[in-house]
Amino acid sequence: MKKIYTVCFILLCILCFSCVTPRKTHYLQDPDKGIASYPEIYTPADYLIQNSDELNIRVITLDPESKKIFNSSTSSSSNSSSGSSKGLYTYTVYEDGTIDFPYVGTIPVAGKTTRQIKIALEDTLRSYIKDCSVEVRLVNSYFNLLTETKAARYKIVKEKMTIFEALAVGGDLGQFSDRKRVKILRQQQNGETSMKEFDLRSKDIIGSEFYYIQPNDIIYVKAFNGQFFRINSFLTALGVTTTTISFGLLIWSIVRLCLPATTTK
Repeated sequence: MKKIYTVCFILLCILCFSCVTPRKTHYLQDPDKGIASYPEIYTPADYLIQNSDELNIRVITLDPESKKIFNSSTSSSSNSSSGSSKGLYTYTVYEDGTIDFPYVGTIPVAGKTTRQIKIALEDTLRSYIKDCSVEVRLVNSYFNLLTETKAARYKIVKEKMTIFEALAVGGDLGQFSDRKRVKILRQQQNGETSMKEFDLRSKDIIGSEFYYIQPNDIIYVKAFNGQFFRINSFLTALGVTTTTISFGLLIWSIVRLCLPATTTK
């Protein structure tokens, strides 16, 4: 009988340690409590266009003929651009960091912001159009989220989007996701890929350069080690333990009834 109690006690300890506690799942934990202040919030730089990015460029002018020439997907320019399913005419950035714009020619865009490209195009187009304005938008503005339960691609819905907003768009993390070891893979301007691992439970993430996500970021969150044995809460662990004890006592009672009675001499 003592062996059964010993086994049950060990099982209870294991289950308690396997519980997913708030400490493992809560974000921005502050040991100082009270009202937290974050003076060192990282200010992100504007995204710089890279090779293989896709740009939507729209020329706005009162001249209907010029508007038709520069905004038509059927214009006779070299084919560096492609029509999208949503009617956008996009220009893919070449490996040398340029695009081919209709009737203008090669324009360097890699390493520039969309605003810088807009200004450069407006200056160039004034040789063709007296009054015009240019809109430049990044079409492939997406991030990728890989977790224990999903692998999906999501649209970046605002110019400066934080890691927490990105997780909210993706439906947040599962309870078995390891928030202590979150990884972001980010392609740099030189073509190399950097990887940063950080703890979402710590407020230090706010001062990190990875607090704001960028287009083409890959957010990877693995599950806890030994996820199969994880228990959602202490009440679940207690329920499993009491059920195990009851089952053990039932088996012990059946065994005692089946054993032949010992006779005393």
